[in-house]
Amino acid sequence: MSKYKLIIFDFDGTLAITHKAIVFCFTKTFENFNITPPTADTIIGTIGINLPNTFKILHPAIEESAIPEWVETYRSYYRAEGEKQVELFTGAKQVLQLACQSGLSLGVFSNKHVSFVDLLLQKLKIHSFFDLILGDNGEIIMKPNPAVFHSIIKPLFPELDNSQILMVGDTAIDLLFAKNAGIDVCWATYGYGDRDQCLALEPTFAIDDISELAVFVQH
Repeated sequence: MSKYKLIIFDFDGTLAITHKAIVFCFTKTFENFNITPPTADTIIGTIGINLPNTFKILHPAIEESAIPEWVETYRSYYRAEGEKQVELFTGAKQVLQLACQSGLSLGVFSNKHVSFVDLLLQKLKIHSFFDLILGDNGEIIMKPNPAVFHSIIKPLFPELDNSQILMVGDTAIDLLFAKNAGIDVCWATYGYGDRDQCLALEPTFAIDDISELAVFVQH
């Protein structure tokens, strides 16, 4: 029987293949402002970081005052084109179904804007599996800060001990969030995280395919 009662998933690179959409939207945004876009690999290396900080990394010369316009431009491309390029990892839906059948609670916590997380979960037909959907809304403190865990997640599941909660994510930001919150973490090695950074954070478990999560969610 699974010792976990709540599993919190990252979205990009854990549940869904999103790098094509993200690279496309960043490239279009840079072109929109007549600046040479970074390489696809450079962009993929920032997946998991929120948009304002990503623009600071990818375009160090950006003026702080310009960031909101860049963010909105990116989001407009994502709404128009990016979302069509997102798909689930093979086996993701089956694992979520199995977890629900086993009576586990499921959540999503992404540094992506919450409106896009909601939209994509619906589009991918997995929205109904989740009891909790958290994303950037301009107010929420994002991963790896554990404030969301203590102020939102724990109060919603007061009966659960930290040992009964598992985070599943692909980047160092996810692993660090779990470490900071004091919960177990399963590293999705198939996602977008830097291998050395992730290994250095000593995840509780590692999986090479989302289907391997089945062992954690069955009765």
